[in-house]
Amino acid sequence: MSIRVQLLIVALTTLILPWAGCQYARELESALRMSQESALEASADTIAHALAAEPHRVFRDMVDTEPFADRQGDLYVYPLHVQPLLDGYQEDWNVAADPVSLPSQGGAGARLKLGSTDRYLFVYVEFEDPQRLERVDLTLERPDGSLETYFFASSAQGLIQAQTFVMGDDGFERPVPEPRIQAFWLEAAHGYHLEARVPLTLVGSRLWLEARDGAGNTSGFRVPDPPHGGRLFMATPGLDDMLAVFIRSGTRATVVDSNGLKLGIAGNIQAGDESESDTDAESTWYRRFVSVDTSSWPVMASAPDRVTGKSVATALAGHPAAEWLRSQGTQELVLMAAAPIKVGGEIRGAVILDQAGDQLLAPRDRALTHLFNFTLFATALAALFAFGVATLISLRIGRLRAAADSAVGNDGSIRLEMPESERSDEIGALARGFERLLARLNEHTQYLRTLGGKLAHELRTPLTIVRSSLDNLESEGVRADQRGFVIRAREGVSRLQSILSALGAAARVEESIKQAERANFDLCELVRAAVAGYRDAFPASRFELDTPPDACPIRGAPDLIAQMLDKLVENAVDFCPASGVIRVLLARNASNYELSVANDGAPIPEAMLGRLFESLFEHREGRDDRPHFGLGLYIVRLIAEFHGGTAHAANRPDGGGASFTVILPLI
Repeated sequence: MSIRVQLLIVALTTLILPWAGCQYARELESALRMSQESALEASADTIAHALAAEPHRVFRDMVDTEPFADRQGDLYVYPLHVQPLLDGYQEDWNVAADPVSLPSQGGAGARLKLGSTDRYLFVYVEFEDPQRLERVDLTLERPDGSLETYFFASSAQGLIQAQTFVMGDDGFERPVPEPRIQAFWLEAAHGYHLEARVPLTLVGSRLWLEARDGAGNTSGFRVPDPPHGGRLFMATPGLDDMLAVFIRSGTRATVVDSNGLKLGIAGNIQAGDESESDTDAESTWYRRFVSVDTSSWPVMASAPDRVTGKSVATALAGHPAAEWLRSQGTQELVLMAAAPIKVGGEIRGAVILDQAGDQLLAPRDRALTHLFNFTLFATALAALFAFGVATLISLRIGRLRAAADSAVGNDGSIRLEMPESERSDEIGALARGFERLLARLNEHTQYLRTLGGKLAHELRTPLTIVRSSLDNLESEGVRADQRGFVIRAREGVSRLQSILSALGAAARVEESIKQAERANFDLCELVRAAVAGYRDAFPASRFELDTPPDACPIRGAPDLIAQMLDKLVENAVDFCPASGVIRVLLARNASNYELSVANDGAPIPEAMLGRLFESLFEHREGRDDRPHFGLGLYIVRLIAEFHGGTAHAANRPDGGGASFTVILPLI
């Protein structure tokens, strides 16, 4: 794995910072939710104490504190914000609740819905009677506690007035119109609709309905007889305005009685600040990483007449409470807090505050979103910086590696200077270490290069003494049994002389290469003349020559080229069998000459092909009487490089021998 990839991986570990930020954000969210719960619960308790100080403005004294019993005829009066039109339909009431079925003693069924404005009580009744109704009686308990009965009778649909019976002077009851109570009688497909409007000044705390058919029967539609059942539970006038004083934007306050029925409501849980909404929309993506799992939270119940839930039940039991809910449809989070309203030690109702769950989290989201963005930006910069540093380090190491690969030239020269050595870091120290190593290697190489000459110089005098001693010994005469020893000693002296000559020749070749002078000559003519001489020098070998028909001009040292060709031919003669052929080929292409010498015989092992041109490298399977030092092909390489060319060896494609090729550039 490259250094760049390693440092990039190290830089990517900085992503743990956003992860840690997400964990911190979750913990912070939990703490903020607890703080929001406590704050909203405290606000609800404060409002509850304020309302408990003025119970007459909160509760209607005519409604008792007994439990709401809808099966016994208890009715909830929905608050109407707009006065509906008397037309026999309920659609313009804008109340998302169906009429409730009335308890009756038999006969056809009826459904009733009540609503009120600040002046009127509206009554909507649906009768499912296959027979024609003669009249509908409406009995009201007046604010003073007295009972008053009104009836509606009509032979055709349309707008009608209520009537009541008044005792005349003659002792008989006579129907009298009541213009304050208006109604609309509507014949529907499956019965009748009655929509009536009654002034609140005539309404107390109870209401009863009774229907009479054409035969005068009163069975059906009858609500329990007075004084049982028929209680009216309605919102307290002016309570909405009173609640609006206590709440701020983004909070909804609801007051319920001991049955959970709504007495007043004010505010809205949707904040009106558009800038905050825009900010929340921008941080929606961020909440995906830090939001807690809310799938197990209860769904907020929504009913037009009452408020339910665990917190409401706890508050009506006498203890403040708060809970998190999910709103229906949007699945947004809502915090609900409830506190009991105690009047004279008795729990009369509760104050309920609803607040958007993310309202207090919005400042947190804005701050953490900026922090999260900054952290991601910093991480990206760190990764880019690490990648850049890794690239720079890789480039520096690459330059150092390239310099190390080319420190030793093909001619054996050593370049001592290394890039990056002037730097003070670890790479600079490594470069200086390479320089010291190359300096010691250069000293050793120089010693090896001069070793042959030194040995030849130092051994020449002792060798002369040995030779002269042998000459003196032979001149004085030796016995027959001693002559064999003298002959072997003289052969050893001859071999030592050959060795010294070869070492001296190698040293002289290197010096001659350095001091050689270049000239223009015909390479083709030189090769032809040399091969003609080889035929005379090596009569046991067969030579084949292939050269271009025209001249091959080249600039170089002809003596060195001839010496190079001598070494190649000598090598081919050594390895060519007695019946083999040595082929000398000179070819020319667009940019260079190719001079090759190929011989029959055994192929060269593949592992040795790349080392044949090294100094003092020798690979021969057998031995002969001549010393070999592996300097011949080394000299070939030096001469080829002096002329700007290269030398290489290869086995013949047919496997019948080897070929040595020198490539020389054209003029």
